[in-house]
Amino acid sequence: MERCFSKFAQFYDEFMLKLVDYKNWVGYVISIWNFFNLKPKVVLDLACGTGIPSIILLKKGYQIIGVDKSKEMLEVFKRKIESYPDLKNKVIIIESDITNFNLDTQVDACVSFYDSINYLLKEEDLEKCFSLVYKFLKEKGIFSFDMNTIFVLENFWANNKFVRESKNIKTIWENQFDKKLKISTLYLKCYPKNKQEFFTEIHQERGYEYKTIIKILKKVGFKKIKIFQHLTFLPAKKDSLRVMFVALK
Repeated sequence: MERCFSKFAQFYDEFMLKLVDYKNWVGYVISIWNFFNLKPKVVLDLACGTGIPSIILLKKGYQIIGVDKSKEMLEVFKRKIESYPDLKNKVIIIESDITNFNLDTQVDACVSFYDSINYLLKEEDLEKCFSLVYKFLKEKGIFSFDMNTIFVLENFWANNKFVRESKNIKTIWENQFDKKLKISTLYLKCYPKNKQEFFTEIHQERGYEYKTIIKILKKVGFKKIKIFQHLTFLPAKKDSLRVMFVALK
C-alpha cells in the first residue's frame, strides 16, 4: 500500500480535471468573498495539492501561500509554476501537515478545496487546524472550506465500488463505511496504462455533524459561521451531499 497522494500524484491533474469544475469552484469562493464584502489579496490554500485552484487564483491576481504534506503533489505544483514565470514571485509553497504548519505572515483569506478537511479523522486534529487558520488570519479574515457530509459518505460512497478512467490510468474505487466512526475508507486501486506497476493507495475521510464543526470553529475564536449547500447560498440540509463552511474572524 502506498501513502495517499504519493504515486497517484503524477496522474492527479488529468484525472481530477475530468471530475471537478475547478474554475467554477474557485469562482464560488470568490463570490462568497464578495457576498461578505471582502477583497482579500493574500490567500492561504490549505491542502493545496498540485495547485489547480491556487494557479486559478494566481492568474486572477491573488497572492498564494500553499500548504500540503504530500511532497509528490507539491513537486507537481512546483513544476507547473515554472511554466508561469510571471506568477512565481506571487506564490509560496510549504510542505507541512495542515494541523502543524507555520507562516511568517498573516493572510486575508484561507481556502481548502475538495473535502480535504474530511481527511482530518479526529476532532482534536480539526481543532489544531482551525486554531492555526485563526492565528494566521488577519482581523476580519475569512475561512472557506467544503466537506463531504455524513449523508453522502454513508449513502453514496457507502460500501460501493466505482471504476473511473482517464487517458493514462484506470482506477477502481472500493469504499467501506464504518457507521460507528463515520469514517469512509477508500482503497484506490490504480492501473497505469504506460506499463508502470499497479499500486493501491488508502484514503480515509470522516463525516462530521454540522454542529461539531461549528463548535470547534467557535472554540478557536471564529464568531460568525455559515453553512451553505455547496456552490449555492442556500442553507445546508441534512441530506446535502457537499457543504461549504464559511467562518469569519
